[in-house]
Amino acid sequence: MQKVNVFMMSPSVVLPKLNASKKFWITLGVLVWLYLVVSNLPAVWGAYVLTRGGDIAMNGVSGTVWSGRASLVSVKIKGLDQSIGQLTWKLDGLSLFTLKPCALITTKMENQEFDGYVCLKGKTGVAIKDATLSFPAALVQPMLPLAVGGQFSLTIEQLELGNSRLQKLRGKATWADGKIYNGSNWMALGGLGADLEDDGKNGLNARIVDISGPLRMDLNGSLPYPTGARVTGTLAMPEPYFREINAGAWISMFATPQANDAQGNLVYAVDLNF
Repeated sequence: MQKVNVFMMSPSVVLPKLNASKKFWITLGVLVWLYLVVSNLPAVWGAYVLTRGGDIAMNGVSGTVWSGRASLVSVKIKGLDQSIGQLTWKLDGLSLFTLKPCALITTKMENQEFDGYVCLKGKTGVAIKDATLSFPAALVQPMLPLAVGGQFSLTIEQLELGNSRLQKLRGKATWADGKIYNGSNWMALGGLGADLEDDGKNGLNARIVDISGPLRMDLNGSLPYPTGARVTGTLAMPEPYFREINAGAWISMFATPQANDAQGNLVYAVDLNF
């Protein structure tokens, strides 16, 4: 049998392997170069991209696009500038190559904090996951018809927004030391909690229960898109608390009395439409 000298084989047999190897190293070199370029870009470049729309303002920006901070940040909500304090970020480098940049974002201010993973989706979309958020009730006061007090906290497993619409949501919310001003006096609600989930149609569903305080609450809320809201369920309270908050003057507007429960609490069936 004739022996074949592998060293005398035509170069054309080996060249494809060399070309593939070159392509690999060239691609790797470009990726490393891009990494080095992006990681050393000054943070003000990223701040410019975020603030050019006019809804976000940043001051005291330092660091790099990869990892930086701003000493003071404000966000425009319903035409009003709301400060969120100091902001830091750490960019996920791999997300740049999917054209969906993501970063670990942290903000800190007195009684107001955010910590979570935020991703940009297209021109108008944003996704948030594994996030915690805490802020005073006064922050949402301009959006509500009644004066409120206390501290809100949210744990967001998944949240996606696109074109100013809710796409996905799974999370929990709590309202600590909640209170409402009914026009004549403050009503102490105690602690409330809610499980939050999207309805698959750009709307929101919530299961609301009491955590602590004089109220006993088991409510279901729905906020369908684009307008409207409904809250149904049961509400119970001891009679002394009922008199303290003067509930007899307003509770009949959205609830009907039921038989007292085993503890003697006054029970109401709630059916409220907005």
